[in-house]
Amino acid sequence: MQAPATIPIEKIHQSTRLIKAVLGDSLQDIVPSYNSIALFYEEGKESLIEELTSAKVSNQKDSKSIKKLELPICYELGLDIDEVAVHSGISKDEVINIHLSGTYRAILIGFTPGFIYMDGLDSRLACPRKSNPRKYIEYGSIGIGGEQTGIYSLASPGGWNIIGRTPLHLFDSKRKPPMSVEVGSEVSYVRITKEEFETWGN
Repeated sequence: MQAPATIPIEKIHQSTRLIKAVLGDSLQDIVPSYNSIALFYEEGKESLIEELTSAKVSNQKDSKSIKKLELPICYELGLDIDEVAVHSGISKDEVINIHLSGTYRAILIGFTPGFIYMDGLDSRLACPRKSNPRKYIEYGSIGIGGEQTGIYSLASPGGWNIIGRTPLHLFDSKRKPPMSVEVGSEVSYVRITKEEFETWGN
């Protein structure tokens, strides 16, 4: 049996944005992954197919809809930043500088509600997941797992190496949309101190 063709992640993200633009409020939810898109739609499959195939949406307009976000990060709350530095063979300051210089793209949301998988991690910071996952990781924790980076938008167990934390609540089930960071968004970070973290929003 021939393996299914891999769909470029850019195509998944573009299709997700276009489907949302076409279906609007009639779309209950849409969940993109690495190689597919799940749609939750009340009207039935036939109606869905008809609406999508008859739609005409400009790709030019879509290219301007990619969101660029800047998130605060406190590296003093990076539980594993020293371990990442040792594994990478560089200093902690170099880890921070390399991480701050990057731009990261939200690939998909999964694992737990609001967990953001992201690419764009500098290969020098790649680090295996922890052999003994933690039972509890604070919301906003930013971690490295292999060649990916991610954000724990909710407190949960997890085995990624935590290098910092953002004070922002990126997931709120009562908010619409519930995620501040949408799939396909480009994220960069700005450093804040522990004191700024603790007083954020006050």
